[in-house]
Amino acid sequence: MKFLEKLTEGAGIALNYAAGVASIWFGAVCTLISLGIWGVWGVGLPSVLFFALFGLTPIGGGAWLFRRGKIQKQLFKVKLQKEAVRELAFTHQGRLKPIELANDQEWTEERALEVLKNLVAEDPDRIELQLDYESGEIYFEFPDIIRAIEAQAQYQALPISETLGRKAVEMAVVVGKTIETFREYTEYTQQTVSEHRKQKKEEKYRAKIEQFLHEIDKLKNQ
Repeated sequence: MKFLEKLTEGAGIALNYAAGVASIWFGAVCTLISLGIWGVWGVGLPSVLFFALFGLTPIGGGAWLFRRGKIQKQLFKVKLQKEAVRELAFTHQGRLKPIELANDQEWTEERALEVLKNLVAEDPDRIELQLDYESGEIYFEFPDIIRAIEAQAQYQALPISETLGRKAVEMAVVVGKTIETFREYTEYTQQTVSEHRKQKKEEKYRAKIEQFLHEIDKLKNQ
C-alpha cells in the first residue's frame, strides 16, 4: 500500500471509532435523562419518543460505527501484512518460502504457509504456488516482482486486490488440498517400498496434484 492509501484508510478507521464512541456517549446521556423524566412524570408518549430518538438510536448507531471501525482495523492490518510479505519477496528475488517468511516475522512455518496460501486465493495474478518435486519444497512466486527485478526497477508498493468473495474461498480450498496432497506425496517418497509399487503410487499423487493445479488455473481465469 502507498503512503497516501495508508493515511486515508487509517483516518477513516479513527473517524469511525471516534464517531462511534461519541454517539454511544450521547445516547447514554439521553437515556439517563429519559430515566429521570420517567421518574418524575412517569412513562408517557413524549418521554418514550425522546428515549427512542435520542437514547436508543445513537447507541445503536454508535455500536454499528464502532464495530465497523474494528472490522476496518482488522482488514487494514491484513493489508499491511500483505505488503510486508511483498517487500520480503522482493528481497528474495520474487520467490519466497514459508520458512523465510516465518523467520522474518517470527511466526511458525504453518502460520506463514497459511498467510501465503490466502494471498494466492485473494490475489492469484500476483502470487503463484510452486511445488518442487525433487526437493519436496513449497515456495511462492510473485510474477510482477520478478518482472520488476529483471527490469532492474525499484520496489514499488502496489494496491492489493480485495478478497474476491466466493471465488477466493474456492481458490483457498483448492490450494489447501494441493499443498496437503503434495505433503503426502513427499512423505510417501521417503518410505521404503518396492520400486514398482512406489512408482505407481507417486504417479497417482502427481496426477492428483496436477488436477488441483489445473483447477487453480481455471479459477484464476474466471
